[in-house]
Amino acid sequence: MSRRRRSSRAPVPRLDVEDLLQDIFLRLPPHPSLLPRLSLVCKHWRSILSDPEFLDRFRRHHQNPPLLGFFAGGNYSRNHVFTPVLDPPDRIPAARFPLPWRNSPCEEWNFVDCRHGLAVLINESRREIVVWDPLTDQQRALAFAQELDDDNGKRYRHAAVLCADPEDGHVHGDCLSSPFKVALISVGRMHASACLYKSESHRWGDIVSTTTRDNICLVRPSILAGNTLCWLVGCVILEFDFEREAVRAIEAPAEVWISYTDYWSLQLLRTEDGSLRLAVLSKQKLSIQLWERKLSYDGVASWELLQKTIPLELLFPWRMCSGHERVLMVGCNEDTSVIVLSTVIGDFLLQIEPTQIRKISKRNYMCRKIFYPYTNFYTALLPILHKQQ
Repeated sequence: MSRRRRSSRAPVPRLDVEDLLQDIFLRLPPHPSLLPRLSLVCKHWRSILSDPEFLDRFRRHHQNPPLLGFFAGGNYSRNHVFTPVLDPPDRIPAARFPLPWRNSPCEEWNFVDCRHGLAVLINESRREIVVWDPLTDQQRALAFAQELDDDNGKRYRHAAVLCADPEDGHVHGDCLSSPFKVALISVGRMHASACLYKSESHRWGDIVSTTTRDNICLVRPSILAGNTLCWLVGCVILEFDFEREAVRAIEAPAEVWISYTDYWSLQLLRTEDGSLRLAVLSKQKLSIQLWERKLSYDGVASWELLQKTIPLELLFPWRMCSGHERVLMVGCNEDTSVIVLSTVIGDFLLQIEPTQIRKISKRNYMCRKIFYPYTNFYTALLPILHKQQ
């Protein structure tokens, strides 16, 4: 009997060690401490992990940057500091993000927005807006739009930033080197104006205006919903469409107008599909009700009260003191609809779905600060190591 000849198999190619390492590193979670610590193992690993092309792939693979913390401080004040929310060893110290006004202590600065890895500050002394990258400390100064700068009377200015990189698959982070847009609003008595700056043209667009029902009052931080930026001004939502460069005022539900108590009892949120939500805090019942802006079949938008009510007193495992101001809503993370709550015993993150609460700071007094979320991939030192090799 003749033996069957075994078919010769093609030789198995040797695995490229560098490609294999890159694939492994790419799938690691985006914890701030992980890549810097691995880069200390050996020179070969450092060359891979600090390569800008690998870091770009790493961001694209994970898509959503982690929440590193909040820049927290009072309205129209210069006392903002970074408040980390991650646990060690990923907890980033506040000293890592010194704010731009450290070099001009006598000037008036307002921290007004933080989005897509960029922060926005208004310098009233210089009549300019500063777009700041906390990770690299790079800054871009923009002079006020002339028409808004010439506003007469008592007005409040606020601004918002967003990355405008048109590249398919772009992941936010290091966006100061990409095209960006800044919206500047000016709010006064029964009147509001807005204007859009585009970094590609280095110019401000036309001033657009609308009337409002509310009087002069403080402005809550903006929420990005679809092609609009929305600010809460009392019980009025100022909606600026940055594609059409148009502004309009949306009134809160009538029930909210009746029960409105103060600046800290309302918080704008964004749903997964880009719709607006309004969280309303009842200080008497210590609970939060949710309203959602929905479109009817004929395309008319209206507010709808959701069935979900969040009983805060049942969520706090810590003893709460009695009194009128036991809880304040002081900010949110628009990407996850997490609300920041301030109490006399510290600050908390409230997740709505599923309802969970987590303590991020502690103290023994009530503190009125606005919290601006800062999300980014913490890879600032790695490109520097790449250049030093």
